[in-house]
Amino acid sequence: MRIGTMLSSLTPLQLPSRMQTHLWYIIPNQVKSESLLKHYSELLSPSEKGKVFRMQSDELNKKNVLLARTLVRTTIARYQSNNNTVVVDPRSLKFKKNLYGKPEVDLENDTDNPKLQFNISHTDSLIACGVTVNVPVGIDVEDKTRKMKHDVLALAKRFYSPEEVNFLSTIADTEAQRKEFIKLWTLKEAYVKALGKGFSASPFNTFTINQAEAGAKESYNLCQAGERIGEWKLALLDLAASSHYAAICIEDDDDDAKGVEAPMNVIVHRTIPFVEDELISDWKLL
Repeated sequence: MRIGTMLSSLTPLQLPSRMQTHLWYIIPNQVKSESLLKHYSELLSPSEKGKVFRMQSDELNKKNVLLARTLVRTTIARYQSNNNTVVVDPRSLKFKKNLYGKPEVDLENDTDNPKLQFNISHTDSLIACGVTVNVPVGIDVEDKTRKMKHDVLALAKRFYSPEEVNFLSTIADTEAQRKEFIKLWTLKEAYVKALGKGFSASPFNTFTINQAEAGAKESYNLCQAGERIGEWKLALLDLAASSHYAAICIEDDDDDAKGVEAPMNVIVHRTIPFVEDELISDWKLL
């Protein structure tokens, strides 16, 4: 099948609304067809192809980089449509980086298209892309079975805030302590990536993540100097049959909401581009 014919299988979608994130993910070991991977490579720009094929690493890593770029291009294309009827060709999309190296969609002064924001994260076993409109987004995914090479509390004292270290030190069960450490790490990564200024601009030990006392159990607060930073919203979800954590952080832009705080909403899809899309969940986090 020609790549042009395959593009018709991408369904155009409505843009994410205010406080809404669309999260798409691929499970690499579900993509087994060599011909499909070849089609994916045809979507990439020359520089992207060069990066993949020049990599001095194993084939699994090369495949995952290819899947990551494919996921970004096919996901963004769904929202760059003509009156929600025909998606744009993923091959036509252009990208740029901000001053700190965070990738962005390059609209080339095209004000007719929405200002989509996206962020990508991956492990060996899962690749995810989050999309918002007009507001920054950061995501991070982690395998729940990720092993720790060092003592959890020793790592926490090195990277986390005193409040987070104290929280982890109250957990007697080592397995539960490891899981809570990974949750915090995932949430922190999402926040720093949403800021888009690089990890050196906001070291992990300069802010604190804690679970919200009210609302959905997936909701978390961001604090600095003991004060909640209300303009950022955080959520931690389970993905892929609860095998992975996914953290999402977005900025609460209330310019059009007359100061009314809106719930955070995350719509999750699993995809194998050009093959199948599956709606996994629609979370509304108070």
